[in-house]
Amino acid sequence: MKRLTALAALLPGSALAHGGHAPVPEIAHGLSHVGPFVGLVIIAIAGGVILYQRWLS
Repeated sequence: MKRLTALAALLPGSALAHGGHAPVPEIAHGLSHVGPFVGLVIIAIAGGVILYQRWLS
């Protein structure tokens, strides 16, 4: 409950209404946008490796 209260204090309603978020360091903000793409790349590479190994065996 304390975390919710702290978040409500850091994040005004007007920011929420316009898609804002709590202040975070720039590196964390960038990683939050890049993370899903990195995950997709890892899944694609793993899938390619698995398919390649099946065709070779």
